[in-house]
Amino acid sequence: MCYFVATLILFVVAALRLPAQTSVFPRLAPREIVAAPAAQPGQALVISLGRGELMRFVWIAPLKIWVSQFEVTNAQYRRFDLGHESKTYYGHLLNEPEQPVVWVSWEDANNYCQWLTRTFGRHDEARSSAQARQIPRNHHFRLPLEKEWQTFAGCGDGRQYPWGNTWPPPNTFNYRGQEGVRLLYRLFQRESFIRGRRDEFMVTCPVKQSGTNAWGLCGVGGNVWEWCQDWFDKEQITRSLRGASWNNDEPDLIAITNRSDAYPARRNAMIGFRVVVAPINPQGL
Repeated sequence: MCYFVATLILFVVAALRLPAQTSVFPRLAPREIVAAPAAQPGQALVISLGRGELMRFVWIAPLKIWVSQFEVTNAQYRRFDLGHESKTYYGHLLNEPEQPVVWVSWEDANNYCQWLTRTFGRHDEARSSAQARQIPRNHHFRLPLEKEWQTFAGCGDGRQYPWGNTWPPPNTFNYRGQEGVRLLYRLFQRESFIRGRRDEFMVTCPVKQSGTNAWGLCGVGGNVWEWCQDWFDKEQITRSLRGASWNNDEPDLIAITNRSDAYPARRNAMIGFRVVVAPINPQGL
């Protein structure tokens, strides 16, 4: 009996002296979550929204921000709000996946940007590799500031229109041309349109078919008005709009310097938006 107890004690002491790495089942390191590589300034930026939806951004060096190449589409917006409907305009469809999302308020557009930041801009280890950050640290998604919009729409050179300084617009830009005469007269008994041009789209067109400026941005002129981040007035009653829409034909409204506005809750068939990726500053912009 004494021999058995002594042997057992020696075995236990020996076991206690074994180094930890001699365990038959070594402890595995916690599973590391691999983040998707985030684009850096000057590089191309493409955000995968899932289900094949990609959001492409153009680096604008003078502003040090990325600007979405296209206006946000119905398909892209529905990754955030599955049930959103862009409806029709007097029988003309606005709801196709590649048309720009409309019937969105400023609050809707701002909420979409916040959702993008929460979903694709977080930097913690609680994200799966598919959800990992796709933008640099200390950056977020937001609506463009008016001064930013004017710079990237005009390619930084003070041009009068997104395509240059000539009139009328090229047919690639979606404004109200001769294609809209019958609809306009039926609705309002007037015939205001850009004479000598026809873009073939009665209402919004697919975002990739909207006119492109020299910096590669589509739709900064026409198709839909675009919400901006700023308040339009010092009283902070309305929010700024830029860019005109498919329903405009007046040179003054189409000019890059033109400012318009709407109440933040306003929704209609002519207003959409695009987003930017920018550094977060102390004011949260």
